[in-house]
Amino acid sequence: MTLSTKFTVMFFSFAGGMLGILYTIIYMVQRTITVEASNILSSILVFLLVWERLRESLSKKLEYLDDSVFLSLHSKLQDDINQVWTQDEIRKVRDDLKRHAKFMNIPLFPYKLSKKLDEFLSLHEAFYGKFQQLLGMGEIRLGKPVDRWTLLHYLGFETHFLQPSPEEEKAYKEIAETIKKEPHSPVYDAKTLFDKAKTKRKQIFQELEEFLKCNNLRLKPEPVKVVSAW
Repeated sequence: MTLSTKFTVMFFSFAGGMLGILYTIIYMVQRTITVEASNILSSILVFLLVWERLRESLSKKLEYLDDSVFLSLHSKLQDDINQVWTQDEIRKVRDDLKRHAKFMNIPLFPYKLSKKLDEFLSLHEAFYGKFQQLLGMGEIRLGKPVDRWTLLHYLGFETHFLQPSPEEEKAYKEIAETIKKEPHSPVYDAKTLFDKAKTKRKQIFQELEEFLKCNNLRLKPEPVKVVSAW
C-alpha cells in the first residue's frame, strides 16, 4: 500500500468516526437525528478540502525526504564497498528518519527500516573493529600501509580489488597466511560479521528500493543541467 493510500484510508476512517460520534451525541441529546442533505454535503466538502490540503503537504514532505534522506541512503546501501568504511552518513540518515520522517503519526519509510538500520550498524561496527585489527596486523608485517582491498581479498573476503604486481601479490599472500595462523586471529570473526552485514545491507536496500518505486520516488538524483556561457 502506498503512503498516499494509507493516509487516505486513515483520514476518512477518522472523519467517518468523528461524524459517527457527532450524530451519536445528537441522538442521545435529542432522541432523534434530523440532518438535512445540505449539511451532509457541506460536511463532505469540508473533509474533502482538508484531505486535499493534507495530501499536498504529505507529497511535499515525501519530496523533501527523497532529496535529503532516501537518495543518500539508497546510494550508500547500493554495494558492499561502503562496508569497508565507517558508516557515519548512514547513522545520520537513521537519526533523521527517527526525528523527521513522520506525517500525522504515519512513518514515511518502510516498515521497521529504522530497526533494521540499527541492526546493520551494529553488525558493521563489530566488523569494523575486527577489520582495523587486520589492517594493523598487515601493516606491521608489510612495514607500510597496506591496500585494504588487496589484503581483504587474500584473507578470503569477497571484495573487488586491483590485481597487484607479482611481487606485491606474493607479499600479500604470505601476510594473509601468517595472519590466518595467528592465535585468536580475528579473520574468522571478521568474515562472519562482514557476511551478516552484507546480507542485512542487501535486505534493507531491496526493501528501500521497492518502497521508493511504490511511492513514485526517485532512485537517483536529477541530472545537473549545464548551462553554456556562450
